[in-house]
Amino acid sequence: MNRDKTSKWFLTFLGVFFIFVIIGTLAHEVGHYIVAVIYGVPSRIAYVTTFYYGPLTTDQRFWFLMGGPISSWLVSVVGTIVLLFKYRHMHGEKDQSIGFGMMISIVANSFCIRFIFNAVWYFINTTLLGKPNWTDEFRIARGYLGISPDFLMYGSAVIALFFIVIAYYYIPRFQRYIVLIGGIIGGLLGYLFWNYWIGPIVLPY
Repeated sequence: MNRDKTSKWFLTFLGVFFIFVIIGTLAHEVGHYIVAVIYGVPSRIAYVTTFYYGPLTTDQRFWFLMGGPISSWLVSVVGTIVLLFKYRHMHGEKDQSIGFGMMISIVANSFCIRFIFNAVWYFINTTLLGKPNWTDEFRIARGYLGISPDFLMYGSAVIALFFIVIAYYYIPRFQRYIVLIGGIIGGLLGYLFWNYWIGPIVLPY
C-alpha cells in the first residue's frame, strides 16, 4: 500500500474511532435509560452517566445497572457475528480494502473495548491505589451478585479481548496495523474530547 493510501486509511480510522467512543458511551447510557423508561421512572442522561428520579426496587436497580453493559455487549456481539459470517474471507485478502459494511461491523465489535478499559482502570485505580470504584460491573458484582468484583471486571475484559482478536484476525492483513494505530489514537482522542471537554457542555450533570 502506498503512502497516500496509508495516510488516508489511518485518518479514516482515526476519525471513525474518535466518533465511535462518543457513540459507544451514549449507547451504553441509553441502555440504562431504556430500563428506567420500562419501569416508568423519570431519568436523564448526562455525558458519562444516567440518573433516575424515583423509587426502584432492588431487582429494578439491578436491571437498571445491567442495562448499560447489556447494550454494549449486544452491539459488540452483533458486530462480531457479522464479521464471522459475512467478512471472514477478508482475512487472506492482499488487495481488497475494508468496505463500509465491514467498517461498521468492526466498530460495532469494538463496543466491548469499554470492558477492557474499565478493567485496566480498575486495576490501577482500585487494586493498586485503593480508590473507590463506581463502574456498573463493580456495583453489580459486589452489591447484587455477591461475587468478587475482580471476577466480573477481569472476566469481562478477557471475553472482550477475545472479541477484539476475532475482529483483528479478519481485517485484511495489510490494513491491520493501520486500523490498530488509528483506532487507539482516535479512541483516546475521542475519550478525552467527550469526557473532559464537549461532553460536560452538551450533557452536563
